[in-house]
Amino acid sequence: MRNFSLPRRLSPRRLKENLPRSPLGKMLKKRRNAIGMAMIFLGLIIVPSGLLGYFSWRALESEKLLSRERLQESYRQFARLAGREIDEELEKVEKRAVAAVKEIRQKNKPGRTVKDLDELVESEPLIAAGFLLAAPGKVVYPPDLSLHEESASSAPGGNESYFREHEIFNQLVEHGEKHEYRAYDLNVAIACYSEILSKVSNPQLRAIAASYIGRALQKKGDWAAALTAFQNLLANHPERRDLNGMDLRFLAQYQIAVCLENLERDQEAIAALLRLHRDLLERSDAISTEQYAYFLELIQALAPRLLSSPELTGRADYQVRFNALAEQNKKRISQKYFLQLLDQKLNEMVFKRKHYKPKFRYVSDEADGEPYLLAYQSLPDPSGIYVTGLLGLQIDLAQLRQQLFPAILRHLKFSEQVTLAILSKKGDYVIGTARPAEQPIAAQALAEPFDFWQVAVYLSDAQTRSRRMDFRATLGLWLISLLLVSILSGAYLFIRRARREAYLSQMKSTFVSNVSHELRTPLASIKMLAELMEMQLRGRLAYPLENCQEKTEQYLSVIRRESDRLGRLIENVLDFSKIERGFKQYNFEYEDPAVVLRLAVESFRPHAEANNFLLSVEIAEGLPEVRMDADAISQVMLNLLSNAVKYSDEVKKIRVRAYPASRDALIVVEIADRGIGIDAAEISKIFQDFYRVDQRLSSQKQGGIGLGLTLVRHIVRAHGGEVSVRSEVGRGSTFIFTLPISPVHVTTPANGETKNAARIDLYVEAEP
Repeated sequence: MRNFSLPRRLSPRRLKENLPRSPLGKMLKKRRNAIGMAMIFLGLIIVPSGLLGYFSWRALESEKLLSRERLQESYRQFARLAGREIDEELEKVEKRAVAAVKEIRQKNKPGRTVKDLDELVESEPLIAAGFLLAAPGKVVYPPDLSLHEESASSAPGGNESYFREHEIFNQLVEHGEKHEYRAYDLNVAIACYSEILSKVSNPQLRAIAASYIGRALQKKGDWAAALTAFQNLLANHPERRDLNGMDLRFLAQYQIAVCLENLERDQEAIAALLRLHRDLLERSDAISTEQYAYFLELIQALAPRLLSSPELTGRADYQVRFNALAEQNKKRISQKYFLQLLDQKLNEMVFKRKHYKPKFRYVSDEADGEPYLLAYQSLPDPSGIYVTGLLGLQIDLAQLRQQLFPAILRHLKFSEQVTLAILSKKGDYVIGTARPAEQPIAAQALAEPFDFWQVAVYLSDAQTRSRRMDFRATLGLWLISLLLVSILSGAYLFIRRARREAYLSQMKSTFVSNVSHELRTPLASIKMLAELMEMQLRGRLAYPLENCQEKTEQYLSVIRRESDRLGRLIENVLDFSKIERGFKQYNFEYEDPAVVLRLAVESFRPHAEANNFLLSVEIAEGLPEVRMDADAISQVMLNLLSNAVKYSDEVKKIRVRAYPASRDALIVVEIADRGIGIDAAEISKIFQDFYRVDQRLSSQKQGGIGLGLTLVRHIVRAHGGEVSVRSEVGRGSTFIFTLPISPVHVTTPANGETKNAARIDLYVEAEP
């Protein structure tokens, strides 16, 4: 008797040695080859291309920077020459102003100072206005302006007492703020601030101390006392400012409104706030934009709270007044503002006991968005040692521009493509031949005392010059970009073609492997059963002769099934080959779809019974004839039913349904199972050539060569229908295909509904 044995299990070492010869080994080897080819491509094309583009870009950027640096260097020299010329012109202007002031001081006659200043302002076009302060807060010129801040320092010997009072003030404020902010002992802080009032006679310092007392009382919660403190401050010191130049009258009026609100006197509070708003607008020409915006913001924050108070009467009238004030704009800066700036400078010099020096100093800044320039010189006390007064001049920047730049342009013979401008240290425009819109190509700081300015050089046609300068760089960049695009496009096409070739090669290898495996299994079964029958006929088997007939029939049945399986595999391969070459032909005839579907199901029933499946069929009655190839549709049914059996585990039930869809003139066929289902990510791939959901050779469910569903889709589409699938993992799958009904055979019942499907249950009871 011949021995039948399964292939020997290979050891890991033998498996590794024989792996390249197996289909899986060949596939892995090809994958390694593809990875190696991709690495070579990356190393020889992508990396050199990236490096080429990077270094080319760097070279062009370097050339661009060098070109701009050379251009900037040439214009820096130009800016230095222009700065030298401007320094010389400004020096001439300063000498004329100094000579004029010196002449006025030499006259030194009573009553002549005001007249001489009037003559100086009228005769010198560069001087827009003049200011003369005899002491902090005491204005001599212009005679129609007053700061109302005459201090004790104007009296004989006032400098010493002024300095001493500031020293006392600073010591007491420091002590009081220490208790107010650190120890939070407000009573001690109030006592320190009150001590200032008894030891200091300077009105400004007394006003500041009064504001500190009111602030501490507010923190203490004594709103009535705080209200009294701020009311006294407003009444006794209406024109005083703190050491930072902020008007205390505005602060006092705002705090009065706050105190009245906390005392629940909203009617008086809204009236006080309205007076503050009106006063702020009337005096806005003497304060900076920042100070105006600060108090306006405080007003806008407090007004809505007061207007919403239920105790307020005449709310609508107050709202109208506030709206009217809100529509008014801040006044333009006037000479009062410059007078206060100069008074602040004088106050600082007197406080620090600066020694008198006959030297002009300058202040340059912006007010209301417009630049200004103030020149000032200190005036000595009778001893000629300390500063006690100040003479200031406002320079007319428009006249300065007209006088300054034409001479410079004539001397340096500037090109028409060059624009000059004077900027502040922050880079803000002051004056120039034209207001520039671009960044300067070069800048040079002016010499002292005008070092707060810098002369800047602009190119009027900067964009045109930039285009000319960058033309070669731009052209080079475009050429490099085109080269990179060409390389990357070629690389993309190469990778795409290589991947396609690798995919086709893998598919061919998989196809050959699957076909070999699928053909080997039934051939092995047929060969084994044939050898068993041969041994039985020769009397070499051990069981009794009465069982030989039964065994022979069993063997023949298996041989028949395996032969049918071989036939289906070969037919699928041949059909796919015909489809690929375009030679597949169909024999279309009008057939009864119910008959074709039942015959296909009945021909598959023995295979279902052998695997203990419950097969149910529901075919609607009166289905119209359809033009079809009956054999092709039977092949579709067999392929779908085979898949249902193959991929079902515990629940062995298959249901076939066929019914008309009158709206679309279609016949719908459904094959549903209760198998393992298909993952959603795999559904879009199952109709591809040679594709199987589980492609492992060791899989329990493996079988077929991945062409069944491909043929199903081709056959159904050849009939004018479509195939789809609904599936849920673990719950089963339902494959659905449609067949179009020929127009001459479409019928619709009178009630507009399709006939009820007659259920025909054809099944075999599953064996226990």
